[in-house]
Amino acid sequence: MRAIALVDLDDTLFQTLRKCPPDVPRGSLTPLGFARDGSPLSYATPRQLNFIAWLSETAWLVPVTARSRDAVERVRIAMDAAVCAHGGMILGRDGRPEPEWVDHIARAAMPHSALLDRLAESARNAEPGLSVRILAEEGGPGLYLLLKHPDWDEESLGRAVDSLRPDVPANWTIHRNGNNAAFLPPYLGKDKAVAWLLPRLRALHPEAPVIGIGDSLTDAPFMAICDFAMMPTGSQLSAAALEPLARC
Repeated sequence: MRAIALVDLDDTLFQTLRKCPPDVPRGSLTPLGFARDGSPLSYATPRQLNFIAWLSETAWLVPVTARSRDAVERVRIAMDAAVCAHGGMILGRDGRPEPEWVDHIARAAMPHSALLDRLAESARNAEPGLSVRILAEEGGPGLYLLLKHPDWDEESLGRAVDSLRPDVPANWTIHRNGNNAAFLPPYLGKDKAVAWLLPRLRALHPEAPVIGIGDSLTDAPFMAICDFAMMPTGSQLSAAALEPLARC
């Protein structure tokens, strides 16, 4: 019996070079995520690589990620479907966007586009030099606002996030993890896409246990929909869920 594994990618199955454990020799790292020019961006440790191999042998592997479709397609991991862009796009078993979900997202995104544009402009003015991007899929609507600092200045990123908070509605999600900050409108979320996709996966594999795997707080809602949940130790999610209990 195979399982269904719904798995976050970055900081779960691999990470950037600067985030790789310092005790793992560089020569033992395997690049799995690549830039558009083909240069490696993300690396798996030997243990992560063996974990991926184990998942591939024992489960239908479905990434659930903040990455865009383009970035997901530059990951060298076999996939049976995928949730991209914090749930803004779902790729079916054939690797093509699910048309029903595309239509749903297009309608849901429309009322929030003007605010996304205003937040992006405010972010650019708040901290010059910050990477400010409204992520969209293939000419579709803007989905969410993503902020990064090119020099990994987390204090600068934090100031930008704090400056935007008063203009962000209460039903939006502000997610901060390291050098990434995402502002998600209320219709968007990995859990919402998984809630749509999972019944279809269960119809194909009705007896398969479903395992949710992720590292960040925004992964917790989709993991809660699954039968079982896993997280990397030392991750944001692990710090929230396990470390307080370990101190008891």
